[in-house]
Amino acid sequence: MTNKPFVASEQTNPELQPDNLGDAMVNAKKSGTGVINWLITTPRSIANKGGAKRLLLGFITGVFYKNREKLGFSVKLKKTGKDESTEIMPEILMADDSGFELKVDSSLGENVLHPFTLEGAGEIKPENGHKPLLMLICLQERFRSEWPGADDSLVTLCDEQGNTVEYVNFSSLEPVIERMGFDYDAARADAVKLGLAEKQVDWSSIQSEIEDCYF
Repeated sequence: MTNKPFVASEQTNPELQPDNLGDAMVNAKKSGTGVINWLITTPRSIANKGGAKRLLLGFITGVFYKNREKLGFSVKLKKTGKDESTEIMPEILMADDSGFELKVDSSLGENVLHPFTLEGAGEIKPENGHKPLLMLICLQERFRSEWPGADDSLVTLCDEQGNTVEYVNFSSLEPVIERMGFDYDAARADAVKLGLAEKQVDWSSIQSEIEDCYF
């Protein structure tokens, strides 16, 4: 039996020659892989308190509403009730150009938060970009600082393998950003706007008034 030499496909296919192959690899990195699953649940210490869920829904709505212009997404509110009993309720917490929508609705569905139980789940795909991920992290960080008595997290994030996505600082998100194919610079700039990253100093743009001396 004669062993035939192994020939890589890029050697026989002109479209996969080095120049084109390099472009293909760059495009593959940009496309990203996997998903990020999110879960919102009301902590037990809050769920058992009368009126706490209504306050928590107002808090969640406020976090998205206050940051909508920073990241360039829209929030849709609606009026319920009549006259003195009129309330402003969220209908869509986040809708952006990527097609991602985080709705508030009593029906079951993906990327939907129930307005009364405050339970919801969904996923962020590579094509949705980094903004939904950053907003959910922002929500959790704000919750952590403003509801210090809560016994559990409000937002939980994990990858498709069930591995928890933990936010410690922006550097802790770099593996996720790379895997999902997000634009690093754009993600970092938006994280700065949300207080999730420190603004970097461009030392190359700073000119010293004192001339350097070399001996």
